[in-house]
Amino acid sequence: MTIRVNEHLSLSPLREGDEDALVRWLNDPVLQRNTLRIPYPYRPDHARDFIDYVQAMQAEHGRPTEWAIRDGSGALIGGIGFSRVYGKYSHKDEMGYWLGAPYRGRGIMTEVVAKVCGIGFGPYKLLRIEAPVFAFNAASARVLEKNGFVAEGVLRSYFLKNDKPVDVKMYAKIRPNG
Repeated sequence: MTIRVNEHLSLSPLREGDEDALVRWLNDPVLQRNTLRIPYPYRPDHARDFIDYVQAMQAEHGRPTEWAIRDGSGALIGGIGFSRVYGKYSHKDEMGYWLGAPYRGRGIMTEVVAKVCGIGFGPYKLLRIEAPVFAFNAASARVLEKNGFVAEGVLRSYFLKNDKPVDVKMYAKIRPNG
């Protein structure tokens, strides 16, 4: 199932054959610095395990929870998804995303986040979407703010990254008319 974001971007499930692109894009020190759950260095076995995990979650939930962001040619350039940290029957979920280095700063993620929020608030019937952002990650904060997310506060030492506490700005968006 492909979801059109615009004439040049789409969302689709991760699939076999995406491993090389995952390894290429995720071996990026910027993504390493700004994300919590992406291993570094990112190896082919990480890519295979992640694709298997995503497929298992889709089977368990009966719908996609993670999407590949694809350019007009169908090449994988990023990823976005719901983390299901609150469980599959919850009214809220956490969103995470990443984009390959050559595609950043072009408004792509702003459009993709808008599309995925529509899915979350529409067919997935979420009331609240959360997005914790490392306090130093201004680019990610801008993407969320452009999509109507509100910074609700700073959660001090919320995550451990490389065995060091990291402060997080908690952003959230509530379903319109929710």
